[in-house]
Amino acid sequence: MPSHRAPSRRADKPARPTRSGWSSWRLLLPAVVVTALMVASLVLLPGDDQSGAVDQPTSAAAQEVAATHTPGVSRSDRRDAGRGLKARKARTLDNSAARRGVVVVQERHRQARIAARKAKQKAKRMRRMARIAAMEKTSSFRVGALNILGSQHTAGPGGYGPGTDRAAMAAGLVMSRGIDVITMSEVQDDQLAVLNNRMAGYSIWPQQTLGSNGQRLQIAWRASQFEMVDGGSVTFTFASQAIPMPWVRLRDLGTGAEFYVISIHTSAGRLQGERDAGTAIAINLMKELMASTGDPVIIGGDVNEHTKFFYNVCNATGFLAANGGGPGCSLPGGPLRVDWIMGGGGNGVSFSGYVQDGATLARISDHYMIHADVSVTSPGDTP
Repeated sequence: MPSHRAPSRRADKPARPTRSGWSSWRLLLPAVVVTALMVASLVLLPGDDQSGAVDQPTSAAAQEVAATHTPGVSRSDRRDAGRGLKARKARTLDNSAARRGVVVVQERHRQARIAARKAKQKAKRMRRMARIAAMEKTSSFRVGALNILGSQHTAGPGGYGPGTDRAAMAAGLVMSRGIDVITMSEVQDDQLAVLNNRMAGYSIWPQQTLGSNGQRLQIAWRASQFEMVDGGSVTFTFASQAIPMPWVRLRDLGTGAEFYVISIHTSAGRLQGERDAGTAIAINLMKELMASTGDPVIIGGDVNEHTKFFYNVCNATGFLAANGGGPGCSLPGGPLRVDWIMGGGGNGVSFSGYVQDGATLARISDHYMIHADVSVTSPGDTP
């Protein structure tokens, strides 16, 4: 018989999933999430196509870095790639150019220091030289004068031997007397050759450098004590011939003192006019030399006058003779010879120990060789 019972409310409600259905969804959910993530990565991450893609690293270093971080790469590959990176990082840079630049700069600094030190030393030397130059300086030596009697006089009366033999004896006498500076007159060519050969250690000037008759008057000095700084001559008349009157400027190698020496020989006999003219030329020369440097002047030779030459020179220059003289140009004590040595100028000239040496008579010359000790003082550069 049919039932009239009301339908059950449970029939109206949806059926609940069974326990077995829920379990299936729980298993599918992770797969769905993973799939979604993979799709998102394909959309967002760069792919193999070139549109909108970022360039892949192409350098060796970038490839090595990628090799160490790419999934699926074996440990050995990663280790090898890591070694490559470490080796590349440890590689030293080639900085030889920089080192060379440093060396160049250091060398320039060293050279600059050396140049500065040399400049300082040079400035010090210059100051010292200036102080020395400003000081007065004195030279002391023995000076002499000799007419050696020219070779042309050998054939005349008096019994003199050949001129060359007499020149050799004269050279020996000069050296034995310790004469440091000497003026010589009447020198002939053959005698000059002997003097050059026999006067060892002496320099002689002008030799034959002043032309015709230039050998007649010579000046000799000890080369170990003096050096020639300057030289020249003036022309005068001797026995109706024009000849040079030579002069030298000498420097004492030990003290630095400088002084002039003039060799003179004026005409003999009745040629008084020529003697006076020759003396006047010599006086002008003395004044010019003193005016040029302020250094002392010595003149020596055969002037063929016993008194007049002394008076003329002393009155004009204030020079005194090796054998004396005094205030007002008073004559030295006798005997007086025709050979004279006089000096003055600078900061003073003083003579002592004057000798009229008769060893030359009869055998060497018809003149005494005269000599004396002298001290000359040059003023230096002080105004």
